[in-house]
Amino acid sequence: MPVDLSDKQQRVLEYIRRAVEENSRPPTIREIGEEFGISSTNGVRYILGVLQKKGYLSRQPLMSRGIDLTSKGVGIGRSRKKSTREELFQVPLIGRVAAGEPLLADQNLEGIIGMDPAIVRGEGTFALRVVGDSMINAGIFDDDIVFARPQGDYGKGEIVVAVLGEEATVKYYYPDNRKVRLEPANPHFGPIIVERTTPGFYIAGKVVGLVRRM
Repeated sequence: MPVDLSDKQQRVLEYIRRAVEENSRPPTIREIGEEFGISSTNGVRYILGVLQKKGYLSRQPLMSRGIDLTSKGVGIGRSRKKSTREELFQVPLIGRVAAGEPLLADQNLEGIIGMDPAIVRGEGTFALRVVGDSMINAGIFDDDIVFARPQGDYGKGEIVVAVLGEEATVKYYYPDNRKVRLEPANPHFGPIIVERTTPGFYIAGKVVGLVRRM
């Protein structure tokens, strides 16, 4: 075990590593607190901050499971032989969207997908399972999984994931002064016109990749 960590820090690191190995996803801050009897979330964050500072893990803000073990942290408690899983980039898969909650809130997650970082990676990247045929002429079919990444600006005609209340939809993005037109890629579907200020509406990310189960 590393000598630069306290006993509790070592045990928290081992717990995170074990959770990733067994469940394919890291624990939440609340789960870590419950495991070690730490009542304050700030107490857990302090330990994670130490582990991050010393190079054992990295963290993604605003994600309830936004903990990624570094290569240094992966080897804690076992040999350094790498598995395929350890080399994959962990992407959260969004299921049902809870209105008013951050897209990557724990209750919205359906699972984690491991992807080759040469294909898909980037801070904030998430995955969404496509429902319906509204984008078939763009090569996006029902039950495909698209990968999307948040960015500051979205260009006219880009394919995006838009959130409207409790629904996340994949469409072409056409902004106007006060409105946004979300255009399908199927002549049997009409566009969605939405005011920019509509409560619960926002663009979650630009589609950057896709996988399909054959």
